[in-house]
Amino acid sequence: MRVKTLSLLAGLLFAGSGVAMADQHPVPPNVIKNLPPQQQQCRVCHQQTTPKVYKEWARSRHAVANVRCFQCHGTLDDFHKTPPIEKCMACHFHEVETMQKKKPGMKCWDCHQEHVFQFHGSSVKNLKSAKDFNPAQY
Repeated sequence: MRVKTLSLLAGLLFAGSGVAMADQHPVPPNVIKNLPPQQQQCRVCHQQTTPKVYKEWARSRHAVANVRCFQCHGTLDDFHKTPPIEKCMACHFHEVETMQKKKPGMKCWDCHQEHVFQFHGSSVKNLKSAKDFNPAQY
């Protein structure tokens, strides 16, 4: 009984802490790491693979402030499709703190429109090597 209670409490604490588990980028990381350095840059690939996402970011305040993809979405090692709220706090600490006090669990994108999500085609998961990757196809 005590173990179940402790497990439940630990689970609730973890779930409520806002700590998000990392996702995997749709293109396998080993493929990206073996691309030429220029093509490993998010913006270079996403200009071709997900142009709507790129254009929306390029016209955003984040782009003007020089906020790059990795600052919200992490790197290949800690990639998040949906950024954890802690990433927002790096620049918007007081706004997030105020929001969390007023409405715990609320996210920035509950009021501010997040960028378009345009995904790679499902075939990117089957890529085995960098030689097989052609951004224009995805």
